[in-house]
Amino acid sequence: MQANRIGISSLTGWFVILVGFAIAGGVAWWQAADLWRDYKISRNYEIADDARISNGECKTRKFIFTDCSATIIAPDGARTRVEMMFVDMHTGDYETGVVRSREDARLLTLELGVEKISDRILIFLAFVGGFAALGIAGFAMLLKASRLKRAVAEPVVMRPVVAKVLTQARTWLNQTIKYEYSLDGKTRKATSVLKKKETPFFLDTEERQVLAVVPQTTSTPILLDAGLEMLDLTDQERTAVRAAVSPVQDDIRVDRSTRW
Repeated sequence: MQANRIGISSLTGWFVILVGFAIAGGVAWWQAADLWRDYKISRNYEIADDARISNGECKTRKFIFTDCSATIIAPDGARTRVEMMFVDMHTGDYETGVVRSREDARLLTLELGVEKISDRILIFLAFVGGFAALGIAGFAMLLKASRLKRAVAEPVVMRPVVAKVLTQARTWLNQTIKYEYSLDGKTRKATSVLKKKETPFFLDTEERQVLAVVPQTTSTPILLDAGLEMLDLTDQERTAVRAAVSPVQDDIRVDRSTRW
């Protein structure tokens, strides 16, 4: 048979790519230059008593994420704007001075930035790496959607599988169902998207087990909706599927009542 829809949104994939790489690039643009300068200074520095700090400010978000900014005025009047981000459980104000590199006196920064350099590098790598990984996951989603579309472009044998719902989230546009299933002796996880008013084809009254099909040429499932509109079926075929599954639903209810 063929599929009318595959339950994987290419639009979602592109959105994930855009958000992931945009945030990763934004954090890199915001922090990379300051971090590199402060790292060079941290290797060999001294207190710069002849420099001044102007417009210094630190803000703490979520109790631990702190970002600070300030303008450093050098003895010759040159101004350097510094930005930094780190994790700290500190409460109250920060006291800091200005330091300069012994190797290049033009490089100035806050002493606070040098003291937190290791923490800043880790936070930078975590943010940039994490959101870049999100963008890569978006690419993987697009590739999976492309492979699945090719698999069902022509009529193909589909294997039915019983899947266990892990999470189900509904938005104003659609709903996302994460589930796990067994195929060829391996337990796998997948995510499918249904329309907002659609419901999965549940196999039990607790709505934890759902019916999916896996095209023979791939291991990616297509989660079926209650109306069986995901597959290219006739009305008679849909009626036959529901009739075939009804005894299974009854058996599940009997088994669970027996255990209780």
